Formats: sequence, C-alpha cells, structure tokens
Amino acid sequence: MVAQGYFVFQLTGSPYLVGLTAAIGQLPATFFSLIAGTIVDKFPKKSILQITNALSFVLAATLGIAIISGNIDIVSLTIFAFLMGMVNSVSQPARIASIADLVEKQDIRAATAMNMAMFNSARIIGPAVAGWLILAFGVGWAYLVNGLTFIAPLIAFHFIKFRPHVKLPHQSTLNSIKEGVSYAAHHKLIKYLLLYLGVISIFGWSYTTILPVISERVFSQGPSGLGLLFSAAGAGSVAGAIFISAFAQKYNAKKLILVGGLIFGINLLLFAQTENFYLALPLLFLAGFGLTAQNANIQAAIQHSVEDNVRGRVVSIQTMMLMGLHPIGSYQIGLVAEHMGSQFAMAVGAVVILIAALLLFWKTPKHN
Repeated sequence: MVAQGYFVFQLTGSPYLVGLTAAIGQLPATFFSLIAGTIVDKFPKKSILQITNALSFVLAATLGIAIISGNIDIVSLTIFAFLMGMVNSVSQPARIASIADLVEKQDIRAATAMNMAMFNSARIIGPAVAGWLILAFGVGWAYLVNGLTFIAPLIAFHFIKFRPHVKLPHQSTLNSIKEGVSYAAHHKLIKYLLLYLGVISIFGWSYTTILPVISERVFSQGPSGLGLLFSAAGAGSVAGAIFISAFAQKYNAKKLILVGGLIFGINLLLFAQTENFYLALPLLFLAGFGLTAQNANIQAAIQHSVEDNVRGRVVSIQTMMLMGLHPIGSYQIGLVAEHMGSQFAMAVGAVVILIAALLLFWKTPKHN
C-alpha cells in the first residue's frame, strides 16, 4: 500500500489519483465479498489460502519487475491494484474462517486476537520497511520483496493441518448467498455484531483518514509528526490485541466489547478536543487499544457463534461490513470536516461509537 501510493504520486503528481487507485483496490471488498464467502464455504480453506497466496506472489512480483524495467503506466498499475483487491477479497474471509479449523472452540477468541496482533504489528513495521526499500532501491524492489514474502506462508501451509473440509450440498451461487445473508440476519447475536462492525467501519476507523489534516492544522506537525500519530495508534492496537489474546478466557466478551468501545470513544473524543501534540499521542494509543480490543472480541464472538456450514459466508459479510464500508466512512468524515472542521468530524465519530457500544450491550444477549 505504501509503495502503491508513493508510486502513483510519482507517476501523476495527483493526490486525487492516489486516492482513486486506492479506492479501486478496495472495491472488490465492497462488491465481491458475498461471492467470496460462497467460495470459502464450498472449497477447502487450505487450498484457497494456497491459491490466493500464489496469486499474490505472481501479481506483486510481476508488478515489481514491470516497474524496475520501466514498463508500467497508471492504467496498468490501477488494473494490478484491482486484481490484488480481488485476491484479498477471497483470502481475507478464508484466513478468518480458517481460525476455527485450527483451534478448539474455547480458544477462538484468543486466536482471533493473536491474529489481529500480528496484523497490527505489520501496520507499524510494514510502512517503515517499505519506506527504507523505496529509499534504498526504488519502488519496484519494494513490490518485488513484497511478492517474495508470500512464499513463506505457501511453505507454512504445507505443514499446517486443517480440519477435513465438509462438502456442502450443491447450491447456485445466488441461493448460497441468500442462505448466508438470511442466517446472519436472523441470528439473535450475529446480526447486531455485524451492524456494529458497520458502525465501527464508518465512524470508527475513519478517524485515520483525517489524521493528516489534524496533524497539519491543529498540531502544526510535518510528516514525522504524522508518523508518530499513526505509530501511537498502531502500538495501541497491538497492545489491545495482545491483551485480548492473554485475557480472553477470563472476562465476558460482551463486557469486553463495551469496555473497548468506551475506551476508544472517550479517548478519541478527548483527542478531538486537545491541541497539545504530546497529550494527543497517549490518547491515540488508548483509542487504538480500545478499537482493536472490541474489534477482536466482535470477530471472535461471531466465529464462536456461527455454524460451520455457513462460516465462510458469514465471515464474508463481516469482511464487507468492516472493510467494504471504509469508503463511506472516509467520505462522511471528509464531508463533515470540510464544513464543520476536522476536530468536530472526529468528535462526531467518537460520540456515535459511544452510543452504539451502549446500545449493543443493551440489545445483545449474553455470550461467552
């Protein structure tokens, strides 16, 4: 992602095209997730993960070679971004759904949190590695190294034992999607958790979109200051995921989701009020902690509650709610910030999350 944004700006000098290319890469998560869910349920997850990792290797390595050789333009790059998004829209639900194939049911919460800890660690480490590679060798080599990293999981999958795949009765893709959506919509717990994920996607994660504006206009910080803000939030996310992984068995998930929502909402609201950069860093750390803690619990609660025969389809809805709604979140916070100010826009999101967390706690049945 770092290499893509940097290279698009190098090619075009247009911030608009940087955003457009990123949005095109995210489109499959919005429109293809439900179909991807039927694929995850129909075929062995191990095979899906092996194929998607192989495709990711081919796409990233090919793009790296094309950039190094100078045979690339903005149209070709955008096509590659879309294809990578297509692969991710299948691999993401397959990865999440496979957790239930690898651990016992009572360990799903801890395993989901550990998965999120790794993901958020990559959010901190990855951009730094990419920046060094781009500076030292160029964008093409960053893509090429990224492609080579997909070989490691391909080797690992050879040794990992998944539970045997249970073949489902043949259904058309449309009927399969309908069955998954109907199951999620009528489940007394999952439907509320999925709706809350949508709220988090639109009003929670969107705060990262407006951070560059706040860094510049409120704190008068340059790129290094913006990097510290992102790192503080990322470090908090890792800490939140590790906390849930360690203590998932000791506390009720419903209470942990509420506590995570309150920690995130309160600290983001305080962040939106401060003009002190050094106070902003710990506030963002705690906001990242709360957001990831509740996120890990929500995803684990869904995995714990869903039946195996519809797991892939429900996870694909989960992916769509969490990732597919990001463009809406980015648009709404940008629109509010344009007319009411960036701090006000962030405060609105914090208040919505606080209200939604309390409503979720009140509406959902107790779950372990």
